[in-house]
Parts: sequence; C-alpha cells; structure tokens
Amino acid sequence: MTILKEACVGSYAEAVRASELGADRIELCQQLLIGGTTPTAETITLAGQIPDVDVQVIIRPRGDDFCYSDAEFGLMKVQIETVKQIGGSGVVLGILTEAGLVDIVRTKELVQLASPLPVTFHMAFDEIVDKKAAIDVLCEIGIVRILTKGGSGSALENLAVLKELVTYAADRLVIMPGGGITAENCAMVAELTGAVQLHGTKIVGDLS
Repeated sequence: MTILKEACVGSYAEAVRASELGADRIELCQQLLIGGTTPTAETITLAGQIPDVDVQVIIRPRGDDFCYSDAEFGLMKVQIETVKQIGGSGVVLGILTEAGLVDIVRTKELVQLASPLPVTFHMAFDEIVDKKAAIDVLCEIGIVRILTKGGSGSALENLAVLKELVTYAADRLVIMPGGGITAENCAMVAELTGAVQLHGTKIVGDLS
C-alpha cells in the first residue's frame, strides 16, 4: 500500500525541512500551539516555490472554537482569495454552527470561492457527534478530504472509528487520519484503518 504523507508545518523553514525528508504534501500553518492559523502571504509565497511538493494552506483566523463572527468569516474569504492569487495548491478549513454541526451555508460559500482549488475540512470535524452524517454533507458540498483524529484524543486512540469512517466514505472523499501519527507508526495506522493518506507534524521525522 502506498501511503501519501502530509506534513503539518508551522513555518517556511519547517516546510523546506519536510520536503527534504520526503513529505508528499504540506499543510502550511502558523501558531501550531493553538492548532494552527493562516500563515502570512509571504510564507505562502515562499512555500509555494518549494519544488515537487503540494502545499495546502490552512484558513483559520484564530485559535479556539470553529464558530466564526461575520468579521472573521469575511477575513477567511480574503485569505482564500490571497491563496488563489499567490498560487497555492489548496486550502484547509472548518466552520461549525453553535449546535456543533457543519455550517453548510458558509462552508459551501468558501468551497465555491476556493474553486478550482481543492478544499480539506480540518479537525473541526472531530467535534461533530454524527460523523457519518457530516461526511454525507461534506461530500455534497464538494469537500475532497477530511482531516480527523476520529474523536477526542489522538488518532491512535480511535483506530476502530477511523477504519469505520474510511469504509463509510469509500471513494466519495478521503478520510485522512492525523493526531499522534509519526514516521514510526504511520504504516501501522494505515494498515489498521485502511487510510491511504496520513497527516502529522512528525510524519516524516523531526522538523526542528
């Protein structure tokens, strides 16, 4: 089984290092200690110039929850436009309602705005109770990939759930486990879940 390894990085320097270590794709963020926020335009530009690596840019105006104000939503739209102008490969985002469901209206608007760039729905997904229903909704909206730990805790604690989600999603979209996945355990995670794309800050080794 061929595993696509997506390295989560918090700087341009880490993006370069991840590429050197063999990452197939990069999720570009800043402020990883608060779960990652949108990097600067300069960082996106530089990362996009790294040869032979796909750069996905997180669109997240702040840390904390995934329910955004009108002003924050407006900022997310500007950030997506910036990524498109710079030439990014795709964007990563997640918006929930106060009830803890996918914010269908806003997510759909951002997916349409990002087009033709692919959109990944990030770990906001882990806060949703009915994950299978959320997969159905996200498929309809046009999300191509879901980054998930499978629930609370790390992906390693939710392997059975992740396998179930991978099976349920089938070929409609990609379920990409992340959270505690490293270069040492990624083959095991892939084998036990059936996932062919995996995500982590140490998935290709130490980036420091």
